[in-house]
Amino acid sequence: MLVFFWVLASMGVAYWAKINARNPALWFAIAVLLSPLVGSIALMVMDRQRR
Repeated sequence: MLVFFWVLASMGVAYWAKINARNPALWFAIAVLLSPLVGSIALMVMDRQRR
């Protein structure tokens, strides 16, 4: 059950990356390997640096 939510949250990170014109496959892999929370924070930091 925990694995299901882990992958689901990682898919959310990938979707957020797609919306921000980033590579969703890369961000999905980052979120799965590290954690969805770390992936979300890294994506947020990268998005703020872009502006």
